[in-house]
Amino acid sequence: MRFRRMMGLLVGLVLSMSTAAAFALTVPVTGGPGLDQGEICLSGSLCPGTPTFTLGGTAAVSGSFTYNSGPGTVDFSLTLTAPAVFGPVTVLPGTTFSAVGVPVASFPLGGGAVAIAQSGFATGLVSPLLSAPPLTVIANTPEVSALSCFLGTGADQCGVSLGAGGLTVNGGGPNYDVFLTFNVNVPEPATMSLVGLGVLGLGWAGRKRA
Repeated sequence: MRFRRMMGLLVGLVLSMSTAAAFALTVPVTGGPGLDQGEICLSGSLCPGTPTFTLGGTAAVSGSFTYNSGPGTVDFSLTLTAPAVFGPVTVLPGTTFSAVGVPVASFPLGGGAVAIAQSGFATGLVSPLLSAPPLTVIANTPEVSALSCFLGTGADQCGVSLGAGGLTVNGGGPNYDVFLTFNVNVPEPATMSLVGLGVLGLGWAGRKRA
């Protein structure tokens, strides 16, 4: 009962502000499968869908996701800490996948939990792309095709998909496009930040109904 009263006071405090103060909420990667889906496809073919090589197993990553409440965006940076094997090609630890300013909207899920989902176009960056055998990078700005985070659920997670458009490599023959999906665990954020996210989500939902 005391917890409910405290939450009510916090929500009331945030709602009483004429303009909500912008904040940034950063959650580090704490585990999860990491890179858990991936395809390398001949350029011009459907990718994902018609792979030449497929990711053979999960590859752990480190990094973080940052939600910026002012512009309503997410920045992320994920670095391989284990090899990612695609048949004869291995993407090596140290390869970093990142993006800045991915547009998102937040949605309350009830019970203080919040979902954050991509709401517009964005591109990322792969730098450096380390592999064995070495690949020539034709393009290293993949489309961020899906990004989502679930916070305050008790089992918080973030996921992001990159490509295949914009991430193209060459191994001495034809060009190949690369598609990658990451799924990671993140810690539950602090209560005040989560309340702020929930209020923003409620505001967004109200605008949609209007």
